[in-house]
Amino acid sequence: MKLSIIYLVPLLFIFAFSLSATDLDHLENRIDQMLERLNKVENSKTTPPSPPVTPIMKEELPSVDFPPLPPPITNRSSEETETSKTFNRLESRIDELLQRLELTQNTAPAYQPSPELQPEQSLEELPTVDLETDPSVYSRTYSLPEDSSPQDIKVPSLPKNRFNFYIGLSIPNDSTFSESGNHNLEFGNGFEIGIEYNRMFEDESYIGAFIEGKFFDTESLAGNTEKGDNRLVNLGFTLGQDWSFSELLALKTQASIGTSITHYEIESENYSQSDLAFHYSFLIGLEFRWNEFWQSSVYYELDGRSAADRIDYQSFHQIGIETGIGF
Repeated sequence: MKLSIIYLVPLLFIFAFSLSATDLDHLENRIDQMLERLNKVENSKTTPPSPPVTPIMKEELPSVDFPPLPPPITNRSSEETETSKTFNRLESRIDELLQRLELTQNTAPAYQPSPELQPEQSLEELPTVDLETDPSVYSRTYSLPEDSSPQDIKVPSLPKNRFNFYIGLSIPNDSTFSESGNHNLEFGNGFEIGIEYNRMFEDESYIGAFIEGKFFDTESLAGNTEKGDNRLVNLGFTLGQDWSFSELLALKTQASIGTSITHYEIESENYSQSDLAFHYSFLIGLEFRWNEFWQSSVYYELDGRSAADRIDYQSFHQIGIETGIGF
C-alpha cells in the first residue's frame, strides 16, 4: 500500500503546476489523513503479528503501469478542463482508499496468542528382539489381564432340575400262564402314563426317579377268548444322557430299573392275583427344546418285568410323547 502511495506522489507533482493553491492544500490535507490512518493501523495493538515475509527478489517486484500522460495542452481552457478531470479522478480514488481504511476497535480482528506448544513426551524405547536368534520368544506364554479373565464372565445358568410328564401307547407281548401246564396268554393293547424327575448336570447327563402305570386287557388263553383287567405300577430310578444337535434339537437316551407291582386277571380261571416283580426299561427319544425351561420329545421305550406268581416274564413296547419344564 505504501508502495502505491510512493508512485502516486510523482504523479501529483506532474500536475501541481496547473493546480491552484487551494486545491493543492485540499489534496495535501486528504493525503495527510490517509497517511495518519495508515499509521494508526500499523501501530494498533490489536493487530496480530504478521507472519514472516519472504524477501522478494528484485526481479520479482511487481510492475506498476502508470496511466498515460495527457496530450500536450494547446490552450488554457482545455488545460483546466483536463486537470479538473484528473484531479476529480484522483480525489475519488483517495476517498475509496480512506473508506477501505475505516477500521475501528470493534471491527479490528482481535489478536489471540497461539497456545504454547507442549514439549513432546518422551517415548520409552522398546527392546529389540531378534526372532531368529532368541529362542525364548517361542517359549513365552501370555495371559489376558485379570479384569478380562473368562472366569469373570458370568454365563446364565441352565435349569438343574426337570419335571416331565409322559403318555403313550403300550403294546404288550404274549406271555404264559401256568395252571396244570403252560398255556399261551395273549393281551390287548393298552396305554401307559407316568411322571419323572431328573437332576441335570453340566455335561447334559442326568439321574432321576419315575413312577408310571400300564393298563391293558386279557384277550385270550390257549386260543380261547378271555377277559380280564390288568395293570402294572412301575417305580424306580433313571440314568440318562442328552446329545445335543443344536440349541433346539437333542437325542435323548435313558435306562431305568425298579420294581413292578403287578395285577393280572383271568376270568375263566377265576384268577386275580397281585405280586412284585423286577422292572427294567430302555428309552430313546428325539427332544425339541422350545426354550431353556420347556422341552418336549417323542420316544420309543422297551421295558419288561420278571415273572409274577403264575404269569411268566412279559415285555412291552411303548410309543409316546413327553413334555417337561426346567427349574
